[in-house]
Amino acid sequence: MRSAPRVFAVSFARLLLTSLPIAAQTIAPAQPIVIDATSVGRVFDGVGAISGGGGNSRLLIDYPEPQRSQILDYLFKPNYGASMQVFKVEIGADMDSTDGAESSHMHTASDQNYNRGYEWWLMEQAKARNPNIKLAALAWGAPAWVGNGNYWSQDMIDYIVKWLQHAQSDHHLTIDYLGGRNEHGYNVQWYKDLKSALRANGLGSIQVIASDDWERNKLWNIASEMRKDPAVNDAIDIVGVHGPGWGGYPTPDALALGKPLWDSEGHFDEHPGYPEMARNINRNYVAGKVTATVFWPIISAMYDNLPYDDIGLIKSNQPWSGHYVVTPSVWVMAHTAQFTQPGWQYLDSASGFFSADTSGTHGSYVALRSPSRKDFSLIIETVQAKSPQTVHFTLASFPQRKLHLWTSDLTSSDPAQWFVKQPDIVATNGKFSLNLLPGRMVTVTTTTGQARGDAIPPPAAPFNLPYADTFKSYPPGRLAKYFSDMYGAFETAPCDGGRTGICLSQLVPREPIAWKRTDNRPFTILGNLDWTNYTVSTDILFQQPGSADLIGRLTGMSGADIPNSYVLRVADTGAWSLRRTSTEQDKRTRQSDLVLAAGTVSPLGVKHWHRLSLAFSGSQIIPQIDGRPVTIYGKPMNAVTDATYAKGMVGLGALNYSLVQFDNFQITPSNDISSTAHN
Repeated sequence: MRSAPRVFAVSFARLLLTSLPIAAQTIAPAQPIVIDATSVGRVFDGVGAISGGGGNSRLLIDYPEPQRSQILDYLFKPNYGASMQVFKVEIGADMDSTDGAESSHMHTASDQNYNRGYEWWLMEQAKARNPNIKLAALAWGAPAWVGNGNYWSQDMIDYIVKWLQHAQSDHHLTIDYLGGRNEHGYNVQWYKDLKSALRANGLGSIQVIASDDWERNKLWNIASEMRKDPAVNDAIDIVGVHGPGWGGYPTPDALALGKPLWDSEGHFDEHPGYPEMARNINRNYVAGKVTATVFWPIISAMYDNLPYDDIGLIKSNQPWSGHYVVTPSVWVMAHTAQFTQPGWQYLDSASGFFSADTSGTHGSYVALRSPSRKDFSLIIETVQAKSPQTVHFTLASFPQRKLHLWTSDLTSSDPAQWFVKQPDIVATNGKFSLNLLPGRMVTVTTTTGQARGDAIPPPAAPFNLPYADTFKSYPPGRLAKYFSDMYGAFETAPCDGGRTGICLSQLVPREPIAWKRTDNRPFTILGNLDWTNYTVSTDILFQQPGSADLIGRLTGMSGADIPNSYVLRVADTGAWSLRRTSTEQDKRTRQSDLVLAAGTVSPLGVKHWHRLSLAFSGSQIIPQIDGRPVTIYGKPMNAVTDATYAKGMVGLGALNYSLVQFDNFQITPSNDISSTAHN
């Protein structure tokens, strides 16, 4: 005997929605939605996120335990947090692809190292927690030697193939999906050659995604190329675009291919980003038959002065304290990922909008079934809804049993209201109803085993001074703790100039094939935006003629990744300058750097060690070389006075991709520095 239907109140967070040009099923709230196991629909490929596109995961590897493992669990562990099903990483190229530079496995044509950076480690951690997670890879740029500056070259194919091979041999990682290049168009012959190379090297099972475009008028152009040319169609397995809800859902050519269609980089263009995620996961399929949504970025493990520093699923930019923040995005993704699996099928009869208004202002719903047709999950969002609505459902061809209900109130700032297990639903004669409130997410499912992770982070704490690093404890080829490269590659390497042990080296000899405009000044940053009065110092050695930068009071970035900061720049010739970079006034006068003082000391030469320092106290700045004040016309310089930047981080740089080594890096508090002006 079946009991009477029960009605439960469910709710959702406010979401914005772009236009949805593709016709989709719509239903009036009073009309029942039929969840039919025999319904047709496309195969679900998963939801996930991207590490890459510029250093967004950089600081995570430096986190202490147990906090680092807690963060990884929230991202990857099944039935704990986001439970990601697809994890995409950048194939690094030593250039800033948004928030920093990812390390290349081949800085030069003769150089190979497949342990650099942190993406290998992060993929290993994802696989350790979920062996079924799908791995995807994409390059944003390439080292300068590739194709002699031509990205769409055989060199680039060989570069990618080596990365894929060593993912297997060195890290026991099988890459499932591979893209061509991020947001820089495509070359159809290159994709044909790429597919041939994958097959020739035993990598033919990897599915190729193209073309990762984001411009509205170009979004699905590759699909038209595939329809025209069978060889291009054979070379590309998945049509992937960025932000189709913004740029336009699939063209007839894309839909006619019969191949999977992906949102291969879902953008968090709104703030906060989780309403956008809640909208897109459902509506990508409802409006465009898009079967996977992979969001950028996975995490905000980057310094606060960088773009997009707080839109990841978890904010984790304090490795010195272990503090992190789990955002509602984790639970938004969990509403799909904890209740489905790639390989499940969408049910078109139960996927649509809650009104004839396909702008989505009343919300959307999708239902998916397991391959066995025994289980289903229904995911609902009403994030734009303005008023409650009652919706009726009818089950068809599914075994009758309890239905489990999970809800998230995304309008609430109380984490206790996100991803909450509610009392079970009992369907009577296969029917049940929901009273849906605005601003929530809801999942109804026959599956079990879901859970809400409960790890609690420690409180936030400042990055206190003093701080020092001699780099002696690292093996070669590693990133130094807390340093985040913006351009180039600052890695540990054996010291030059007769010094034993390990130093930090800028190893990229030429400007890479860049994803975005650069200023030809590789640098790496570290620290706290609230540091005020301090002295930063380091030993330097030129491995070739060139210039090195010591950076202080770095606040933010301007233009082509120019640090808003003070810079002591020193050349091997002995020429030096103290600069203030990138104020708004400087930009109006087309000056990226304003020289505050300049002069010459004895030549520093090549293969010799020297020490640089920059001291700050209030508006006073004192640069020193080899423990002595710099000189102008042979006389020691007094402190320079400039109050533009009152506080900020520190950094090291190498102008024009000079090969420079750094050692004995140190930051100490300093208050009164006037007495050091003539020491």
